[in-house]
Amino acid sequence: MAAVPAALAELGEEQRAAETSRALPQAVRTAVIAEFRTRAQFVGRLCEIDALLHAQSVSQAVLDAMTEHLGHLQLRRVTDPGSQELFVVTEGQGEAFEVLRPAYVDEATGKLALAGQLRRVGAASSDAYVAEGGQ
Repeated sequence: MAAVPAALAELGEEQRAAETSRALPQAVRTAVIAEFRTRAQFVGRLCEIDALLHAQSVSQAVLDAMTEHLGHLQLRRVTDPGSQELFVVTEGQGEAFEVLRPAYVDEATGKLALAGQLRRVGAASSDAYVAEGGQ
């Protein structure tokens, strides 16, 4: 929480001296909010990079390294079209779904970091995707 001293410094000398008991919780709250904002921005960018890697033909070693990195940061990549609440349906026709872009959940906050994209397809196409390794 290196941001707490900076948040306290922004309060000003007079306010700090007069209201230390109220100023400290406010400074902590301000610092925590700033840290969550910073994490959200970082997580969003990292998820976008991972989604781009999945859209291209990259080596399995790169994908495995990225999966490990996401795990260390408590980010979960979702490629199961059954978790429809994490996805936006973008196009297509049929009763089954194909994942165009994975969804990402920030397990540290429990929030959706980046919505995935699904395409409606016929049942045969969906079975092929799941057999190829949908998670």
